[in-house]
Amino acid sequence: MKPIRIAFAALFILPILILSPLYAFLPAALMGGERKVRHLRRCGHFIGNSICFFLGVRVHVDGEENNPEGGNICYMSNHQSMLDIAAFVGAANLWASVIVKAELKKVPIVNMWCNAIECVYIERKSPHDAIKAIFRGVEKLKSGGNMLIYPEGTRSKTGELGEMKSGSLKLATRAKATIVPITVKGMRPGLENIRNFRIVDAYVSIGEPIPTAGLDDEGLKALDQVVYGAIAKRYAELPGRS
Repeated sequence: MKPIRIAFAALFILPILILSPLYAFLPAALMGGERKVRHLRRCGHFIGNSICFFLGVRVHVDGEENNPEGGNICYMSNHQSMLDIAAFVGAANLWASVIVKAELKKVPIVNMWCNAIECVYIERKSPHDAIKAIFRGVEKLKSGGNMLIYPEGTRSKTGELGEMKSGSLKLATRAKATIVPITVKGMRPGLENIRNFRIVDAYVSIGEPIPTAGLDDEGLKALDQVVYGAIAKRYAELPGRS
């Protein structure tokens, strides 16, 4: 069942991706500034929605009113599936840099989209490079950019919330960024745990923003409980299975 469903979706998704240099990057090369960003964001939104649609995933989004305007925003989300980013830029219509493995630099077209959202590349086997990646992320936030961070460090194999590493908060606190907790639920049955051809209902919930600029030492120590607590609370409230 799973190979059939993925093969069917790939018949539509692959052409959309393969043709994206023509309808996304070629026009973008003739634009500049905000027009270029808006065009690429619209195209990324289309691709993200298309991936979920052809895999039969219906993404329900709530909390859009919680998303702050401007930059220096650090989105922190639990990580369930390879579909998470598709839902982030698609249904949720959010746009942010992501820390990704350096190997993606060599993947055609995917590397173009990584560069479009200004991904921070990391050599996972190098602790030294991991530290440098954090500093690059901090500078990106300080310059007004947005970052998407997965504090669990990897996708949950069960769909349940994994252990969230408190060290991931340093990227946001050093940049004095506003943290926006994102809760994802129900994505794995849309790809990793496909069982049938039924529509899968998945959820993306945007939580209330948490400023870090004015936090004292006590506030910084409790920040992990505040952020991860907000994600865990919303996860328990959302319907459906993992």
